[in-house]
Amino acid sequence: MKKDLIVFAAHLDDVELAFWGFISTHYDDYDKIKIIIATDYVPKRKVWTENLERMKDYISATTTPHRFDVIEYTNLGYEARKGMTDFDNIKDDFYKLIDFNKRFDILTHDDKDCHTDHFALNKIAMGMYKYANRFVTVYSPSSTHFDANYWIPLDDSQWNLKKEMCVKYDIKKEQSYSKLGYYLESEEHWNIGKSYQMESFVHTDDKYYEVYRIIKWL
Repeated sequence: MKKDLIVFAAHLDDVELAFWGFISTHYDDYDKIKIIIATDYVPKRKVWTENLERMKDYISATTTPHRFDVIEYTNLGYEARKGMTDFDNIKDDFYKLIDFNKRFDILTHDDKDCHTDHFALNKIAMGMYKYANRFVTVYSPSSTHFDANYWIPLDDSQWNLKKEMCVKYDIKKEQSYSKLGYYLESEEHWNIGKSYQMESFVHTDDKYYEVYRIIKWL
């Protein structure tokens, strides 16, 4: 019997920016990919809804027989930038969504992430560490000293879809204090995994990479 992948992300654009490579490479390992996003933000909803459908279409088009119902989406509805304030309520809601009668992997934010929402979700997800078969964290634009140990190459179809999804977000509608939205406007940043790959490997066979940290892998 296959297991589920629990994708635990803080914001509506995090999946496209940092989680897509893992999802689009490993989806066939899972019965369900359960995307749980902790916060909601009205100006991003339309883009996220469209991008979610694009991800579903990609998976259905690349599976035989076509699988239309792999991704399930839940939004916990909390306010962005208040992950630390709402920590216990988010934790309670997240844990209640876990099916402990089925094996699962967790894909979430890293503990070296400086965004407080991301950091809070990592600590919440770590409460499920012993229950998960695999626990993997993602590089995000606010990561520092990211200790990468897993590189996923993206082919042209994966990369082009990532680009198309990311570029639809508008930095002017961000809740960023600085509005310096390089992570929404820079192909170099979307392909930051390539820099990590070049730093660590002499041979490079692909143009695009996403980078992750495996905490455990069974």
